[in-house]
Amino acid sequence: MNEVIKNFKQIQDTSSLNKKKEIIKANSNNELFKKCLKFLLDSNIVTGISDAKIHKHVEPETELSPLYLCKFSEFPQVIDYLKLNNTGKDSDIYEIQAFLSGHEEDREFYEQMITKKFRLGCDAKVVNSVIPGLIPTFDLMLGAPIDKVKLKGNEKIFLSRKLNGTRAAFIGDRIMTRQGKEYIGLDHIINDLKAMGLSDMFIDGELLYKNEEGLSDSEAFQKGTGIAMSKDKDKSQLKLVVFDIFPLEEFWTGKSAETYGKRSNGLSLLSLYIDDYGSKNIEIVPRVYSGTDHNEIWKWLDIAEKEDWEGIMINLDTPYECKRTKNLIKVKKFKEIDLRCIHVNVATSGKYKGIMGSITCKYGESVIDIGSGFSDDMRSYYSSHQNEILNHIISIKYKEETKNKNGGRSLQFPIFISCRDDCDKKFADDEVNS
Repeated sequence: MNEVIKNFKQIQDTSSLNKKKEIIKANSNNELFKKCLKFLLDSNIVTGISDAKIHKHVEPETELSPLYLCKFSEFPQVIDYLKLNNTGKDSDIYEIQAFLSGHEEDREFYEQMITKKFRLGCDAKVVNSVIPGLIPTFDLMLGAPIDKVKLKGNEKIFLSRKLNGTRAAFIGDRIMTRQGKEYIGLDHIINDLKAMGLSDMFIDGELLYKNEEGLSDSEAFQKGTGIAMSKDKDKSQLKLVVFDIFPLEEFWTGKSAETYGKRSNGLSLLSLYIDDYGSKNIEIVPRVYSGTDHNEIWKWLDIAEKEDWEGIMINLDTPYECKRTKNLIKVKKFKEIDLRCIHVNVATSGKYKGIMGSITCKYGESVIDIGSGFSDDMRSYYSSHQNEILNHIISIKYKEETKNKNGGRSLQFPIFISCRDDCDKKFADDEVNS
């Protein structure tokens, strides 16, 4: 185990991705090294042990309680124990503390591994590029804007409302973010899905604010996103709006067995389950057309604009694939662009005094300030975690390109959408085209 710890720290300490890969490759036949890598980076493996819990004072349930771990145990035993005991109960914490008591020299390393906070500086995709298939990756199907897709004009299309929420996927007993992180506080949704017998199904959708007060689509998005991102807000105000469903075992293969037409029948069946159960926490996305008349795209886009929808989505009659694909198409009046954030602007007065008021993004030879699209929670978060947005690529929606007062390029009504995952996109749009 000493050699594994040494290798993990070497990977952590080097900034070169190629060097990291070299270390991983050199240890690709080391089963203990691979077991520890999988334990750390597999998002399906949870421990139930947080920073706070690992330092909590706990006592055994009785003096005669059997201990599975002790100061003489080795880390592989900890991994095996946590696979079966990961609810974070005091009895589990006691077991972990018993193990740590015999490993004071490497205690910090083991604590970071058990809480899954050890930072290698590379993710599962990097590891899998060196040791293929070692870590199951969590990838959802991502669509492409219609201007990037060439439709034949006679293929069958399925139109639905484009949701303006936060991506979320149900996998048996958890709801996950697009990046494979577990949402906390969504038991009201999870319990309904389990009660309807859907634990063996993969369910893709978005978390939306229930919006009983009738906010605009944009206002509801901001409020819902703020709640979804929060660690301590009551998330019972959120609902899951579902736009795809198929067996969970197929999801882990990276592709559904059925094309969208048959999966859409599954959505109709789920709608009946929801009605019978009486759930107020789950809905099916409004599906508005299926057929071969592509004029319906523009008809429904006009309706979407009048009804204050984000836009519409087009599904082609193809399987769900866990990657970005042109078989899922986004259509909306607003255009989108990805630019790099070069400055976080903390407000010195007004409503947002002391927290982020806007960000500045590079746009060719010009710069653009974006102050809309952020919830209050997001402004506070990025103010104290500027490294998580500064120098990152930012998705922005806007009406059209305009000129600024100096004659440079600008964007009309720029609105923040999201901070892109570095693994998802490396270069901003103006960097690619420059």
